[in-house]
Amino acid sequence: MSDADTPGTDSTRLTEYVELHGCSCKVGQDDLDALLSEVGLTDQQDELLLGVGEDAAAQRLRDDLALVSTVDFFTPIVDDPYDFGRVAACNAASDAFATGAIDDVSCRVVLGVPRELRDRAPAILAGIVDAFAAMEGTVAGGHTILNPWPFAGGAVTATADPDHLLDTRTAAPGDQLYLTKPLGTQPAMGALRVKDGEFAEMLEETAPRSMDRIGEEATTWMTTPNRAAATAAREHATAATDVTGFGLLGQARVLAENADVGVEITSLPVIAGTVELSHLFGYGLEEGESAETSGGLLLSVPAERSADLEAALSDAGVFHRRVGRVTDGSGARLTDPEIEAVSR
Repeated sequence: MSDADTPGTDSTRLTEYVELHGCSCKVGQDDLDALLSEVGLTDQQDELLLGVGEDAAAQRLRDDLALVSTVDFFTPIVDDPYDFGRVAACNAASDAFATGAIDDVSCRVVLGVPRELRDRAPAILAGIVDAFAAMEGTVAGGHTILNPWPFAGGAVTATADPDHLLDTRTAAPGDQLYLTKPLGTQPAMGALRVKDGEFAEMLEETAPRSMDRIGEEATTWMTTPNRAAATAAREHATAATDVTGFGLLGQARVLAENADVGVEITSLPVIAGTVELSHLFGYGLEEGESAETSGGLLLSVPAERSADLEAALSDAGVFHRRVGRVTDGSGARLTDPEIEAVSR
């Protein structure tokens, strides 16, 4: 057997060890709702400021201090172990940032690797450590196991003033909706995984850009923390969530249900080339259904504060697009959305 055929060698691809990649490994919304309902975790938890149904939990410690906590981990969406660690770290921290909690950030790493891939663990962990350092956070410990499917992420804590917390319950009709990263990570990375196999010729004919370039841009977006977006937005936004495995439309449904409002999505900024790839593989990007990994924040802001929010995001160097609005009614839907191809 050659080195190329031996599990655990440098040629072994992390994504080959799993059937579902990144945030697409999340349990579906309907199944998750049924699970929570079955065990009685659907009611408001009076002892918490934020609880089940929000991106993170929040507990009041003092009148001026809340502790925000969350846990998130997933399977590889990229093959480079260092990048996998960075993506996992940004994704895990994003749930805390979606609540506006950006201070005192720390992570307890959750890491699992197959026995034959133990040599990849240091690079994955290094990616997590470096990513949290870039977010002005720290890795404070963790737990590592042997597991047939590799996974990485962590339990993240952060602090915020309770009066500055954001959640999904306070969006109001008339609010404008903004997104802080383009969509398309699932088709970008899905196509990249098979670009050298039997689909190579089909991908070359389908993709309007280099597959490597599309993949590089998707990885750059996934390893861009949402901390700067949260810092810029929390003085202006009334509600927020981050866009991950449920896709933009799925997260909009959460916002609509929790705030008892309607949501209209009118624009879809996407990584250039990913719509064509989504058509090929049936990911539903144009329908807002494609799973996102380490996606942007979906922010709800009163119309009169929209200009202030845009200015704050621009000053912070944060990508942003207005993607819809909050309405009377219920549920979330796409309304003939304009597709904007975004390239770096």
